Amino acid sequence: MQVEVRRFASLVREGVPGRAGEPAQVELPPSATIDDLLETLELRREEVHLVMVNGRTVSCGDHVLGDGDRVGLFPPVGGG
Repeated sequence: MQVEVRRFASLVREGVPGRAGEPAQVELPPSATIDDLLETLELRREEVHLVMVNGRTVSCGDHVLGDGDRVGLFPPVGGG
């Protein structure tokens, strides 16, 4: 199955498909989870603060993705 992934800020790096905020198509096996996606993208769970699937916040890494899902990955934000 394919999911559309958008990564932001520090989650954008060389060797991972797509540029900041731009969609990238990622091929995953059926019934893949958020954790499977992060592993495919070589991202650690600690690097990702917020995950959105189809515009809704998902709080667990074992959330099962579906073909065509749109996933947004956001790092922790600092500032003051």
